[in-house]
Amino acid sequence: MDSQQIYKRALEVLEDNFGHVVEMSVGSAANGEVAVRDLNAYYHDGKFYVLSKETNTLTKHIAICPVVGLCHGSHNMQGVAQNLGHPLDPKNAHLRARLKKEFSLNYTDYVTESDPNMRILQITVTHAETYTRYHRYEIDLVKGTAERDHTTPLFLYR
Repeated sequence: MDSQQIYKRALEVLEDNFGHVVEMSVGSAANGEVAVRDLNAYYHDGKFYVLSKETNTLTKHIAICPVVGLCHGSHNMQGVAQNLGHPLDPKNAHLRARLKKEFSLNYTDYVTESDPNMRILQITVTHAETYTRYHRYEIDLVKGTAERDHTTPLFLYR
């Protein structure tokens, strides 16, 4: 495989591994304070989407420092988070419909749309380390490059 084929395959692996609702640990830091929490996340086209409240530490942190880390088992990612606003904001109509579909089993339990503090957070992935059963992919989404080796993860989550 040439480098472009490896990059294309790496993006397919990200989509296969995370193109559905997955519980992930999301870490943020601001003002010397670090926080990690488990959230349901959905990946699509280089971005993760999570739901939080304006009053939660994650949303407060990304307003100061948008760089976050994500982890699911042996998979690790870094990205830049952005607050897209309330799910009922008209500009979020298409994304809200997609998230309602993807989070269908527990969207209404997890998302209180009547709460004015509810927010959709978008995390644009910059770097990722992800696995298939037989390969490890180290991906730089900013440069559009990826490396692949024959490392098997300690734990395989799917």
